[in-house]
Amino acid sequence: MVRLRALLRGALVAVASSAVVLAGSLPASADPTLDDAKKQLAAIEDQQSKIGEEWSEARLELADGQAKVKTLDADIAAQQTKVDTLRGQAQRLAITRYQTRGVDITVQLITSPDPDEFLSDLTTMGKVDQNLNSVLQDYQAQKANLDELKRAADDQVTELAAQEQRLAGLKEQIDAKTKESQELVDRLTEEERQRLLAEQAASRQASDRAAVDEEAIVDASGSADERAVKAVKYAVAKVPGSSYVWGAEGPNSFDCSGLMLAAYRTVGISLPHSSRAQFGVGRAVSRDALKPGDLLFFYNPIHHVGMYIGNGLFVHARNPRDGLEITKLASYPAYQGARRVIG
Repeated sequence: MVRLRALLRGALVAVASSAVVLAGSLPASADPTLDDAKKQLAAIEDQQSKIGEEWSEARLELADGQAKVKTLDADIAAQQTKVDTLRGQAQRLAITRYQTRGVDITVQLITSPDPDEFLSDLTTMGKVDQNLNSVLQDYQAQKANLDELKRAADDQVTELAAQEQRLAGLKEQIDAKTKESQELVDRLTEEERQRLLAEQAASRQASDRAAVDEEAIVDASGSADERAVKAVKYAVAKVPGSSYVWGAEGPNSFDCSGLMLAAYRTVGISLPHSSRAQFGVGRAVSRDALKPGDLLFFYNPIHHVGMYIGNGLFVHARNPRDGLEITKLASYPAYQGARRVIG
């Protein structure tokens, strides 16, 4: 693990010292109108979301790789014990064999005070030779297994270092997109900035009102699974006062898949921290059969997820600018499908 830490530190230094080339940066043109700015902001947020999904998947792969290294370390330790034990057995047998190999058998028979005991010992020495050969063969096989485990661990450590480097690069791209969004807003006139802020505030107030409306968050049919409804209520309760943070899964900051993970964790169900990975959980359900708690997926390739809460609404961690909100499903773009986690 010392080697792992050294490799990871080296990878991070390499990333920090290299420039990340980002597509889609703002041209040095005339200041945008508010309508143009909103379109560009939506495009930037979509690009950021795609990068964020790659980042989430890379984090899952890194965690999986770290678990493999931990398992390999344990396997290596156990295998090393086997090899050391066999080496000790071989050494003891070899010493026993060496102690009698230089004396002629006839001389040993003549000089032995008890010929019958000598003959018994001679048989025992034959068994020592057989045992020594057997132990040496076992030692060689187990040593080969140990060497293979060590090679696998070295390969995994190298892969982890590359994955850590990729993560750092993706995080730089995410941060650059956040900066790009802010620069775009800064180029608006003061009047346009105030209008944009007012629109965001109005949307936030409407979302917060929906978050405290019990009739809006529970299906009238009452057919949803009780645990799914509990997960819905958790997610909805987090809308007021919570923020969007990449990679966060609570208690007061979330990204889109992190909110789903945290909500279902409250009812004892584990989800992966990636919208694309969550699309493989549970079973598919049609749009006209949605129930509270169903996970909703957007864009192609998938890079956003929310949770249906009933009455045509869903709750989600939208983006760093808008945070957590409740949105009409009919108004949200690029719907790709739904998965039912429970039931």
